[in-house]
Amino acid sequence: MHFKQPLTACVAGALGLAFSAGAIAQDNTPQDKRFYVAPMVSYGFFDSDSVGGNANLPRTSIDNDDSIGGTLAIGKPITSWLNLELFGFYFNPDQEYNGNDAQDADLYGFGLDALFFPARDTLPVYGILGAAWGKTDPGVNRTDSGVRLGDDADTDFLDAGLGYMYQINDYGLAVRAEYRYRYTTVDSADVFGAGFEDARYDDHILSLGLQIPLGAPPQAAAPAPAPAPAQPMDSDGDGVIDANDQCPGTPRGTEVDARGCPIEKMAPIVLKGVTFEFDSAKLTSQAENRLDNVVDALQASDDITFRVDGYTDSIGTEQYNQGLSQRRVDSVRSYLMQHGITSSRITGTQGHGESNPVATNETAAGRAQNRRVELNVTSQ
Repeated sequence: MHFKQPLTACVAGALGLAFSAGAIAQDNTPQDKRFYVAPMVSYGFFDSDSVGGNANLPRTSIDNDDSIGGTLAIGKPITSWLNLELFGFYFNPDQEYNGNDAQDADLYGFGLDALFFPARDTLPVYGILGAAWGKTDPGVNRTDSGVRLGDDADTDFLDAGLGYMYQINDYGLAVRAEYRYRYTTVDSADVFGAGFEDARYDDHILSLGLQIPLGAPPQAAAPAPAPAPAQPMDSDGDGVIDANDQCPGTPRGTEVDARGCPIEKMAPIVLKGVTFEFDSAKLTSQAENRLDNVVDALQASDDITFRVDGYTDSIGTEQYNQGLSQRRVDSVRSYLMQHGITSSRITGTQGHGESNPVATNETAAGRAQNRRVELNVTSQ
């Protein structure tokens, strides 16, 4: 029984299958979009037919034996549910005309396939619709039994089928197996002469081979970084969140306590009388007497910690004055420690050179005020 469906009906069926596959497919999964080649070994189960024209053209029976052949496709995924391919095939079946000795025939074609994947990532099966155009070469000319074989016959092919694809490695190499129903139409007039009707065959093709991607596999997209957790509000920027800030609206830069309230700092204590020999970090005798009083006061309040800061006047270079002020405060620190003040109570020393003057450097009296040592209480 032959399948006589016209070409327009086949095209309509192809459009219907494409629509149904697209309706159930999902395009939200990233897909491998590389070109590929698919060489396959094929086996054809070929149909038979008989053709004739009118009373003056006797019917000729054509029997096609089954045959091994080959198929080669070059394709590319277009969407998550659709591949398009250019393909070609070749078979060499034996043909018998009116029961005479079989002759080798060449059967080949080139065409376009559409592969439809309803669930590519979870179920690697696909539907096939294709069309091809080619030739049937009946082999040597024969004239016995009234059969004359002429030129190659133009041949059309319509395919519909199912396939299965199994990926075998991370590169994307896959094993591919297919079944195709092939409706074949041969222009018999090219073979037997004008007036002969077309021969039509219901053929069945099984193929097995590989699908080989071309190029490097796509890299998985890096996961999007997790959104940063929302930070608690700190409207005045003092480091204490609004929920715990008991003194909102603190001016920026103000040092605050754990409640967000400004820390009341004691003013620096200028150690008057703590002087040094000219251009030196050596304490004068007057300075040592003054520091003895400071030691007594510190020992009376042993919970106080402090920092020692030193300054100079503007005579000399800025770099030199910076170093001189640092040497002088280090000298004060050493004296205090030698007289019983532990190092843990002295949180640091800092020479500031000629910066932060408290008086003019244009007079001797002003420069004397600027040469000073300060004690800054850090905790009490």
